[in-house]
Amino acid sequence: MGSVGNVDNGGNTVLNAQSGGVYSTGNGNGQTFGSISTIAEVVAQQRAKIAQEMENFEYPAGRFGVDAEKLSDLTPETEGVPVRSMVLTTWRSGSTFLGDILNAMPGNYYHYEPLLHIGIKQVRTPEEEEEAIKHLKSLFYCDYYDMEEYLSYGKKNVHLFQHNKRLWQLCKEYPHYCWRPKFLTPICKLFPLQSMKTVRLRLSTAEKLLEDKSLNIHIILLVRDPRGTMQSRRHRTWCYDNPDCDQPQILCKDLEDDYHAAEVLLKKYPSRFRTIRYEDLSLDPYEMSQELLQFYGLPFDPLVEEFLDTHTKVNIGGVSSTFRDSKSAPFHWIQDLTQADIKHIQNSCTKAMDLWGYRRISNFTDYARNFDPIILPPPFT
Repeated sequence: MGSVGNVDNGGNTVLNAQSGGVYSTGNGNGQTFGSISTIAEVVAQQRAKIAQEMENFEYPAGRFGVDAEKLSDLTPETEGVPVRSMVLTTWRSGSTFLGDILNAMPGNYYHYEPLLHIGIKQVRTPEEEEEAIKHLKSLFYCDYYDMEEYLSYGKKNVHLFQHNKRLWQLCKEYPHYCWRPKFLTPICKLFPLQSMKTVRLRLSTAEKLLEDKSLNIHIILLVRDPRGTMQSRRHRTWCYDNPDCDQPQILCKDLEDDYHAAEVLLKKYPSRFRTIRYEDLSLDPYEMSQELLQFYGLPFDPLVEEFLDTHTKVNIGGVSSTFRDSKSAPFHWIQDLTQADIKHIQNSCTKAMDLWGYRRISNFTDYARNFDPIILPPPFT
């Protein structure tokens, strides 16, 4: 059963089934036709599909704090503890690429940008932090109830779920169930791997997730050269005139704060927290992906290798595409930014760049051909 997305008269993206299911309109009215599976039947079908997908999976017994030898040891539905992973960064810093690497793993359920509904801003106030942590925990525990704002946003902005390719396939087949908590909650609990990436939460706040031992979460802080981040943000109209996004001073103050928070968390949670620079991942995606999966307690699955084979060699698609020549992708700023732009960012980011191991350009004569922006080894190696 296939489906397509349309735009209704109110400008909202909606789903309609080409055969069977429900046609959804912007005013909430729907017409049911054809045979419809019950939620229990859809859950049973998905359970069988995951079991087949995980048939040859190398279970990480004892490698991340849980003695997992079979699927039921990792699925919330059977009181198992899933492998919960989070990528934490900021806009245009490579998290879509890293998130898709993790999402290539079999049996993975991807919580893509779970704070997307709050807008182009960082979570900063105590009230926002409390609400954000509550929201993220609910998603990691597969509890979709009391999430009206999040689900309402997703109905109009379907990319919130589209990146979760396994869930989105179900949404295309059963659009009448897609945004219902009583459907999403049991579906989510079937999956042994639960990954998440967010660009709106700072590391000091994310520590509250590490403190929750029942989550058993592993967090990666992903950082990028602020010159590359700011250059990439220029392609996005939504970034303009949003201070958290278009001001290098704010970006680099966050990089400084994240560095100091990382110093603390690496001592407190050495097995469940680490940092990585986007440039290091891009220059050696195979080795770094294997290293990151080992950090999460996961094998370098053939599906991940297949993803890297198809996504790191050539540039295909627009600015949000993850089909990239990975070795050149992080360094477009060297050609695309003017000298004035580079100087402005560097002057705003001196301390952050020193902390994270990024060289500043001091001699602008012929720098585009021979300048190496990254210092090795990476911080916290």
